[in-house]
Amino acid sequence: KYGSNVVAFCARYGTNYADITGETGWNKEMIVKYEDLAKETGAKIVSLCGNDSIPWDMTTFKLRQLMSKECKDTISKVKCYDQLKGGISGGTIDTMLTAIDGKYVEPRFEFDPYLRTRDGKKSMNKSKNASSQLMTKSDTLGGHGEWTSPFVMAAVNGEVVKRSQALSEGGNGTGSGSTLTYEEYVVNPSFKEAFLGWFGPILGLTALLNPITGVPMRKFLLPKPGDGPTEKQREYGYLLVSGVGEGQNGSLVRSEFYFPGDPGYKETAKMVVESGLCLALEGDRLPEQGGGFFTPSVAMGDILLERLCKTGCKFASKVVRMPKLKSNL
Repeated sequence: KYGSNVVAFCARYGTNYADITGETGWNKEMIVKYEDLAKETGAKIVSLCGNDSIPWDMTTFKLRQLMSKECKDTISKVKCYDQLKGGISGGTIDTMLTAIDGKYVEPRFEFDPYLRTRDGKKSMNKSKNASSQLMTKSDTLGGHGEWTSPFVMAAVNGEVVKRSQALSEGGNGTGSGSTLTYEEYVVNPSFKEAFLGWFGPILGLTALLNPITGVPMRKFLLPKPGDGPTEKQREYGYLLVSGVGEGQNGSLVRSEFYFPGDPGYKETAKMVVESGLCLALEGDRLPEQGGGFFTPSVAMGDILLERLCKTGCKFASKVVRMPKLKSNL
């Protein structure tokens, strides 16, 4: 509703910008309108600097970086397994309702702006979000068969990963013409919780779309903009993203990214503040020195991760399997 003019002025006057929007359609529209101008003025415009989508964008970035550096391999698949506890605010609900009601219609583009490379051409890199919309049982995390269910923001996070993949073409262990498959799930301790996490949103969305139940829900049940989780809820929330990366030649790398508070509010506040401080104070150290529209990992990379870890976040990664040796026979 209010961000377009701010982005326009920042692009025009060479002012760095960070926000916590999760609206990728709007972000794409801003790229098409103002990216050339931002490049001219040197403005770094970085959206999605909150729980949408720093944890997953940075996880993919670090897995790609580790695989390139230690395994000399190109990443081909990333799976993220989320364990989280947090609340939801009226502002988030309002954004979701705007999408449901069709009040925002994404413009038609010559090609997907998230596939734009730094020179404005269409990236040769391909990215596919293959997240299942069903409940599944997985042993990937080394447990005894965790039940996983779809994550409501997996589509948004997958889009941001796609954007980073395009911007990283030819560097950062990405190569040119490579394909990345992205998957993301919520890990549940039991079948019951997985079922509730899967079926609950379907039931809620169905009720919202029904005119008989939707009107009273919006008027009496759903939080209004300005309402949100209590201080206790914000303090005792958390997010743990477990990442698994597979390489073209058989390499396997893993990571853990932990946020100690409510990810959508307390931790999002930290993320956007540290992003702003990165852009304002760390200019000479940033991996991206020119202007334009970027994702958090491309614009700030390890400098942002360093700052986040100083606020209480924890990150660790390791090589699980080196690439398979090719036989000369």
